This record gives sequence, structure tokens and C-alpha cells, in this order.
Amino acid sequence: MAKRAKRAKPMSELIEFYSKVCVARSVKFVTDEASKEEINLSESDQFSYNLATILARDNEVVAVNLKILPDKCRIYISKSNKWLNKDTKYIEEIQALMKNLSKDAPMTFEQAAERKDVFALFYNVLEYCSVKLERRLNKLKKDIKNNKDQSHIKSFLEFLESSEINVDNLDEINEPSGKEISKFEYLMTTACCEYYKYNKKNKSYPQRFLGHIKKVGFYAASVMDIINCARKDKYKIPFSCIDLRLLDPVLDEQPISSWTDIIKKYIPIQKSFKNFKTNCLKNKETRDRLNEIYDGTGGQLDCERINYIYLHAELNILTNTDILSKEHNEFIAVSKKCCYLCESYIEFLRSKGYKITVSEGHKKLYHKWKLPDIYSSEFAKCALCDLDQIIESGIEQYTKIIAKSDSDGESADSDNPIRNHVAMKKVTEGAFQIKTNSNL
Repeated sequence: MAKRAKRAKPMSELIEFYSKVCVARSVKFVTDEASKEEINLSESDQFSYNLATILARDNEVVAVNLKILPDKCRIYISKSNKWLNKDTKYIEEIQALMKNLSKDAPMTFEQAAERKDVFALFYNVLEYCSVKLERRLNKLKKDIKNNKDQSHIKSFLEFLESSEINVDNLDEINEPSGKEISKFEYLMTTACCEYYKYNKKNKSYPQRFLGHIKKVGFYAASVMDIINCARKDKYKIPFSCIDLRLLDPVLDEQPISSWTDIIKKYIPIQKSFKNFKTNCLKNKETRDRLNEIYDGTGGQLDCERINYIYLHAELNILTNTDILSKEHNEFIAVSKKCCYLCESYIEFLRSKGYKITVSEGHKKLYHKWKLPDIYSSEFAKCALCDLDQIIESGIEQYTKIIAKSDSDGESADSDNPIRNHVAMKKVTEGAFQIKTNSNL
């Protein structure tokens, strides 16, 4: 049960902000269309993005900021949950691979793809990210199962068969269990990486389908890009000395007003409020969000409470390190698109003259979002106006109609992609052999 917070009279600006964030999420989870803008990344920024991808396990969000300096490579990493021993061990293995490859640089990608430490990297990545990979693969399987007669599906299946992948497995859609993955998953991420590379600009293919292929292929693509960087002579010195800093998550407890009190500021007439609430509760998605935020849809909606919040990973790096600058641009790679409030806060900092680039935004609201300490009061004051509009728009949606029921950077663009994809298949086989031997 959530703790009860004492009523603040009058309501403080921060309590009002956090309370309206919760209400806004409940009535309008997605504030606008997700950004489709493609960001042109430098090689080092792409490297950051790949690290964020392979460090994000299960439902975690990871942010990475990497700077190549003359004598070292400095990396900040933040994530939404606490660091576990298995996390730090995994990161140390990636760090060791970067150092070992750079020590022997320069070399071709094909030469790197013959190395046992590269096999081990791919093995560790797929085992660490197995739950998320299975979840992404299931979305792709559903696309295939529901559209078997479509030409783009037939083309994809023919490509898989030419890669000696048994397409019969694509009918099996299982819930991610965290159990060991099979050779099929190893082959699929490599195949999807290659297929997406050559079909991403095909306008006749549904973008959702291509997006699912891209996400399954992310793991092979990320490993390819990491290898392709570490093998080069220009990274020999920086990667030989890696200054790695893991940031602890920032958690807090925040009192918020009741859902009813906030909604009644917009719908003061009792009858209209009751009709609005009824329509909200008829909608399964809205009802589920209310349960998630307020722990119920009965008397819980009338009570003040404590909301448990945390600083999102990208804002942790941005406000708790030394990277915030008005002189030079800083890129923060995030394993998932930025939420609406993170994107808004970063835009606010840009208006102050700070130079920041992050991944695209998905325009979704999250009620556990925490304000950074820097400019917190000023940003909250600005954001309240936007939250008012979001809530009013959500209310209008439910008062007009009866509610009815019914989640990326280019990768693997290396020097010779055709040869590299062939070499990557050797890495796949070598990685799976490590898995086979570990089970003996």
C-alpha cells in the first residue's frame, strides 16, 4: 500500500507539477506523434548508441555518453535500475574486448571476426539481452504469422531460407522466459541485421515490419559496429585507457494530490465529472493506467499519496556529470527513445544555450519521472502550461465520445558491409560454439 501524504495547503508548485504529470499520463499517455527524424551520428556517437543497446537488459533503459580524448576514452553510463554484479561483470568483459582489440589494431574486420574474444563478446551480448531479444523476435513473428501472403513477408522468408534458417520456428510465439536462447536466435539477429541493411529504404515495405526486423538485428549490428571501431588504428590509444564511470540511479519520494482533486480543477461541475470518470473507467487502457499510478480505481483516486520517482538515465548523465556545456555539443545515446518530459527538459536547456543531442523522442508520459535539480522550479513552471493543455485535450477526448477498449540510429554501416556480414556469420557460429561448450 502507498503511504499517505499530508495535504499541502496551498498546493506547492512542485506538488502541482508532479500531480499533473500523473493525471496527464492517465488521460493521455501519448502526447503527440513520435519523432521520425533521423540523426546523423559520428562514428564515436554511433559507438555510444551501440553500447546503450547491448547494455539494456529486459525493460531497463540505459544512457551512454562517450568522449574520445587524446590519451583516453571517458565513458559515463547510467541506467534506470541499480547496478548488479552481473551488470558490472558484463561491462568489464566488453571493456576488456575493446582494450584487447585496440591493442592489436589495426586489422581488417575479417581478421577481427576470427578472434575468440569477439566470439565471446557476441555470446555474452545475446545471453545478457536474451529476454529483450525474445520479446522483439515475438513481435516480428506476429507480423509474419498475420501477413504470410504479403509479398514483403514472402521475400523475407526466402532470404531466411537462403541463410539456412528454419522458418518453421517462426510460428512459435512464446513469452520471454529468460531461459537460454537457441541457435535460432543467434542466426536470426545476424540475418535481420543483414536484411535490414539492404531493404531499409524499400518504401513498399510496411515501416512497422522493417522496424521489427531492425530491432531484432540490433544486437548483431551493434557488435559489428563495436568491432569495426575497436579494430581501427585511430582508437588504439583512447581504447587502451578507458575511464569508465557507472552512475547510480537517483530515487525519491514525492507527495501528489489525488486524481479527483486535479480533475475537478478542469471539470468543476459534479455531474460532468462523474460522466467523465465513468467514461475513463470504461476504457481498459485508461483503467489499467489508473491502477498502475494510483493502485486502484475506487477510493484510491480520491486520496493523496506518495509517488516513487527516479531520474531518467539520460538526465542523470546530463545533470550529475561535468558534460553540460554551452561551448561544445554533447551526445547522449539512449537505448530507448526519450520520453516527452525528458525531451521537453532538454529543449528547455537548449533554450538556455546548452548544446545537447539525444536520441529521438516517443512523446510518451511517465508518472515516475523525476525533475533534475538544475532549473527544477523554472522548468516546472514552464511545463505546467503544457501539462494543462495535455490534460484538457485528454478530457475533451473522453467527454466527446464514449471511451472504447481496444512501443533507433543506423547501424552496421562499416567499411565493406558485404564482406563484414559474411564475416559476422563466422562470429555467430563461434559465439554459439561457446554456448554449446558452456553447456557440456
